[in-house]
Amino acid sequence: MTYRIAALFFSLLGLLCTSSPVFSEEGDVYIKRVELRGTRRIDAAGLLVRLSTRESGVLSLEQIRQDVETLYGTGYFDDVAAESEGVEGGVAVAFVVKERPFLVEVVYAGNKTISRERLGEQIALKTQSFLSPRDLHASVQKIMLLYEAEAFPNTQVTSLIQPRSEGQVAVTFTIKEGRRAHIRSIAFGGNAAFSVNILKKQMETETYFWATSWLTESGRYKKDVLDADVEKIRAWYLNHGFLNVKIDPPHLELSEDGKWFDIALSISEEMPFKIGKLDVTGNRLLDRTVLHPLIQSQEGAPVNRGQIRQDVARLTDAYGQRGHLFAAVVPQVVPASDDSHRVDVTFQVTEGEPVSVREIRITGNQTTRDKVIRRELRVNEQERIDTQKLQRSLQRLHNLNFFENIEVVPEPVAPGWIDLEVEVKEKSTGTFSVGGGYGSPDGAFFTVDTTIGNFTGRGQLLRLKADTGSRRKTYSLTFKEPYFLDANLSATVDLFNTTRDYTDSYIEKRVGSDLAFGRAFSEHVNAGFSYTLATLDIRDVTDTAPRLVQDQAGKTLTSAVGLTLSHDTRDFIFDPKSGSRHALSLEYAGTFLGGDNDYYKAVFDSSRFFPLWIGHVLSLHARVGYAAAMGGTDTEPKQLPVGERFLVGGINTVRGFGYGQAGPTDPVTDEILGGNKALFFNVEYIVPLVPEANIKGVLFYDYGGAFNESEAIHRGGLRQAAGFGVRWISPIGPLRIEWGYNLNPREDEPVLEQEFSIGTLF
Repeated sequence: MTYRIAALFFSLLGLLCTSSPVFSEEGDVYIKRVELRGTRRIDAAGLLVRLSTRESGVLSLEQIRQDVETLYGTGYFDDVAAESEGVEGGVAVAFVVKERPFLVEVVYAGNKTISRERLGEQIALKTQSFLSPRDLHASVQKIMLLYEAEAFPNTQVTSLIQPRSEGQVAVTFTIKEGRRAHIRSIAFGGNAAFSVNILKKQMETETYFWATSWLTESGRYKKDVLDADVEKIRAWYLNHGFLNVKIDPPHLELSEDGKWFDIALSISEEMPFKIGKLDVTGNRLLDRTVLHPLIQSQEGAPVNRGQIRQDVARLTDAYGQRGHLFAAVVPQVVPASDDSHRVDVTFQVTEGEPVSVREIRITGNQTTRDKVIRRELRVNEQERIDTQKLQRSLQRLHNLNFFENIEVVPEPVAPGWIDLEVEVKEKSTGTFSVGGGYGSPDGAFFTVDTTIGNFTGRGQLLRLKADTGSRRKTYSLTFKEPYFLDANLSATVDLFNTTRDYTDSYIEKRVGSDLAFGRAFSEHVNAGFSYTLATLDIRDVTDTAPRLVQDQAGKTLTSAVGLTLSHDTRDFIFDPKSGSRHALSLEYAGTFLGGDNDYYKAVFDSSRFFPLWIGHVLSLHARVGYAAAMGGTDTEPKQLPVGERFLVGGINTVRGFGYGQAGPTDPVTDEILGGNKALFFNVEYIVPLVPEANIKGVLFYDYGGAFNESEAIHRGGLRQAAGFGVRWISPIGPLRIEWGYNLNPREDEPVLEQEFSIGTLF
């Protein structure tokens, strides 16, 4: 910092020797004029009003010193000096400044890996402002840190100031990226209680592996990620009783060729602690019989900091459900006085007063109508708050999939009263996608999909979709009103036209519509009623077609009613990580409804999701179905329509088999027959590969099959497959590429099935 008031001091000494009357009777020196000199872009008058030195005021060296600091603190000047000269009746004070260069352009050279947009987000420099040497130096450091985070440890960054006209300058950052380094090894020292493999599982940082790191970006050194990994390892130890664990900062060693990092972590474990006594104090509203069963920590067990946090959450939630929103539970962990390595844990409760909701305000919704948001809330105005209902409200709003971000902020307004502000940030719910490719079971395909998920801001769904392929053509139009007539009743209309070619032996065409109504009977229980009217046309039947198909050739009309009952506790229905869904559906078609086909069908479907660690999820799924035709005579009983039979095999049932190949087939032609019974199970282990892009990997095991009328479900007919795949929750829907291996292939059955699809995950 350069500013001077020495010139002013010597000027004042000269005033003592002058004959001009500059002093008042009290000995004060008056200021007759104040000037700001040297400004080119800055408005001098605007700065002078910010100074305490004013005309007609008394001269003060302390005030002038403060004004010099004020001018320099604006960031506009490299140099500030104060000068004075005697004038008639007093002194004239001048602040002489030197403006900093005015930055008009920032240029990057040599950046190949990181875009200029990302670099611009990091630097502290802004164009059309004065250039600060401090900001310039900080910008160089931030660029180097950014490259270090991208595993370029030897990056060199230099800055060059290039003058332009009239005090303007441009800054050029020249970047020499060098070579990217990857992590060759991760070593631990001092870890006696836990193996290296266990500790590595707590880390996001991984060693480089040539086969996958190019896709997942694993094996790159990122300082912030490694620092977070150290805290994860520390949390692991704290959750297993090692309260005095110490972990030194990671030691990094770069190889001589600059290609590899070797990372070493040194741990001092010391002795683990166990829980001595557990107690709750400060509780008046709820007694021990209510609170103690909520505590999962146990006396004599190792101290688990994560478990104690969960206990605090459960205790706090117990009060929150009773309106005590601001109840606080603080765990007091007191070591025993002896060397027993035990601690007593006491949960200190501050209950607070119950609060009620005075008003709920909705903000941030530009398109979505207020009522669309309010009807998902499970807390009401003028009612006592319930934190469990508040959490469910957030979950329901997320499941709308209309918003990028949702925040609910309680604001105290009076004793015992709060306002809730629900702040949302909307995202685009309308998509138009065009795609194509090759996928089982339909061969080459082309798809067009237009979806509006929040039609007119009323929460309605409108979707028009067309799939055309070498073996299937599907056109559909769907409209859903989630709150029909503003009641707790959903209404869905679906028009469809589907044509499928079964390996050139026959063609199945379905044209019709569905009308469905649904109602929620509780937070997790829903029921629905549907009516379907559709024509089924079996045509172009060849002599090689199965007898079952030949017998049903022609056009028939199906008129059917359906009932569904479901229980759904999934956290996020579009990409669940926890919870479950169980559903039972019944369908009945009869001639008394005006159709040609008589049958009934029952399907039970169950899925459950278990969150594991760092985004890993275990998914279990099962489906069992039974269908049967009704009517006819003993000699000519009616048959179950071909289009209503269960086809097992393919990407949505049992992978590793072609479409319908895990069920009955014609013994002569090997054509798919389908069955009237089906049972299959799916076990999936889902791993995030690129979390930012929502790309995941999956390992799976499938077991199941379909069975015809002449046989019962038996183990010999259940087929097994296992495999892996990649999934991307893309803007146009879930994309899946999966490889399934037939674990017990029969004669002429392929061992591997590669499948690709765009659609809904089961």
